Amino acid sequence: MEKYYCKVKNCHNEISEWNYRYGMKFCGSCARSGKRNHFSKDKYLGKDNGNYKHGKYGHNNDCIDCGKKIWFGFKRCKSCARIEQYKDPSRHPNWNEGSSFEPYTIEFTSVLKESIRKRDNYTCQNCGMTEEEHLIVIGTELHVHHIDYDKTNCKESNLITTCLSCNTRANFNRTYWQDFYTNKIKALI
Repeated sequence: MEKYYCKVKNCHNEISEWNYRYGMKFCGSCARSGKRNHFSKDKYLGKDNGNYKHGKYGHNNDCIDCGKKIWFGFKRCKSCARIEQYKDPSRHPNWNEGSSFEPYTIEFTSVLKESIRKRDNYTCQNCGMTEEEHLIVIGTELHVHHIDYDKTNCKESNLITTCLSCNTRANFNRTYWQDFYTNKIKALI
């Protein structure tokens, strides 16, 4: 019967044939202590390694915006890259031709919002959060959401009560939420 030994240099512990055949090339103590590195430690770590970066394993540069250490091959860290990518807002996936910068019409008053909240029984029409809970958790009244995302369309059939979380969620995947709230409003009216 053939004997198998740990691959870490200067470790002569025996490994069972079953462990060796199923990929275990190191003894338990070397594996737990971190001495193993899939190959012999001396051969593949340090200056003989092709990826050696003068003591900086994986990190050879800093982010050009914030100076954070980053992996070689990149100019920016992940957060700075995202900021750079969306400096032009029209490149953002939620861009809606700048509609978020448009002001609300004078018809969208606090009286209209209060009547919509009253019609919806002071409850978020998506998750069911009441206005009392919203005041405690968020600190504001429930929101009134434009179903078709058109701020000039202030018809009661286009407005629905939502909590802050559901109102924010409705800005992603707009066609789904428009259909969802349209069906909800048909059931209410």
